[in-house]
Amino acid sequence: MELMAEVSLAPAIVRHSIAVKKVALEFADRLERNGVEVDRRLISAAALLHDIMKLDAEFCHGIEGGEFLRGKGFHEVASVVEKHCLSNVSEPNLAPSTVEDKLLIYADLRVNHGKMVSLDERFEYLRERYGLSPERFQHWFDVAKGIERDLFSDRSEEK
Repeated sequence: MELMAEVSLAPAIVRHSIAVKKVALEFADRLERNGVEVDRRLISAAALLHDIMKLDAEFCHGIEGGEFLRGKGFHEVASVVEKHCLSNVSEPNLAPSTVEDKLLIYADLRVNHGKMVSLDERFEYLRERYGLSPERFQHWFDVAKGIERDLFSDRSEEK
């Protein structure tokens, strides 16, 4: 919370980040019940701080957020934060590889206006809000569904 205050993060982004943390931990519970190890402290911190540079970024808030956090000594959190933007997942060094990387992207995509929603609902909002072309929309939706499969396929519990 101190880091959020340091950058004067908007209250709406703080609320979003708190909601993403809650959703990420709910999904972590499900994964852990199915034998998947999740670093809860890491995902909690990364979820709270994933949009730390949302308002001040010149290029990509995920990458710049990672740089900011790394500069504060939070290297492990920075690594997860910099990988949470769908627009960067095709970059080899920014592709999500750990459970925590994937969990942050997925939880972020499942939160809209402070509550958990389906991927369909969230992507409809993103399409309208950002004017995504049909091709870009479909590509990012397919990436999100792939992350969902990576996290939850072959697991006994439903999403």
